[in-house]
Amino acid sequence: MNLTINAEMLKVGKRWMPYILFVLLVAGVAVVVWLFGYVAYKEDQNFQEGQKALRTFAYPWTITALLDNGQFWGTIIFVAIFTSSTMATEYSWGTVRQAIVRGQSRAAYLATKLLGTTIICAAALLGALGVGLLFSAWASAAAGQPITLDVADGPSVPELGLMVLRAGFTIIPYGLLAFCLAVVGRSTALGVGGTFVYMLGEGIVVAILKGLGGTWSDLRDLMIGHNAASLLAVNRIGNLEYNTLAARELPRADELPDVWIATLVLLLYCALFIAISFAVFQRRDIRG
Repeated sequence: MNLTINAEMLKVGKRWMPYILFVLLVAGVAVVVWLFGYVAYKEDQNFQEGQKALRTFAYPWTITALLDNGQFWGTIIFVAIFTSSTMATEYSWGTVRQAIVRGQSRAAYLATKLLGTTIICAAALLGALGVGLLFSAWASAAAGQPITLDVADGPSVPELGLMVLRAGFTIIPYGLLAFCLAVVGRSTALGVGGTFVYMLGEGIVVAILKGLGGTWSDLRDLMIGHNAASLLAVNRIGNLEYNTLAARELPRADELPDVWIATLVLLLYCALFIAISFAVFQRRDIRG
């Protein structure tokens, strides 16, 4: 397994796509920190919007803002595109059949692809987060703001790791959705487009269900995004708001499912997407 993982990482490392996608991630981080944070704050320091902008780039609130924006756009820009492309191109290149003919089992092949993709995605997202934190330190210093965790409801150093893990976990169901669509449809377009449409459409549906109220509102608890927002809400520092590019409302704990129930729902979605992917792949006729 180690040899196949290493081979997968080497193969991915020679492709241009992950590097271009990572540059797009960093560009997005720069927009959040500098444009929606620092520039907006300098233009309006004394009013509510200025304070929202401050909490977008100043420590420790910027950590929440970066994780929130990263969870949404990192999934669309990097995870969905990279995961779908990595799996779908194996069909078009004919390498799936070559690997299986050489004796690798279908389950092992798919597991290797999934694990290798997960490692690359995690490394890229963590790298972009690190760049964002450096940008935030730079912007905080330029604005004369302290770089500290010592604020009301501020996180401790160990809690920072938990914040990153929570945000990372909420990305996994969407990544597995892209992987499942790419496996089933053997298409990059289906994996990327399906995940993109679902994430944007889900936000619209959740808003509609909330407006309808009653039993309709309870149906939000079945949506991936609504449960993901429950974990992201735990990352909030107090009830203070920040600027976000994510196409959804800011997560508020009082409107969301219990965090442990939400975790269970997301795990069930993950298991469903994995089961469908492996079931289809095991029964598929793979041509050269």
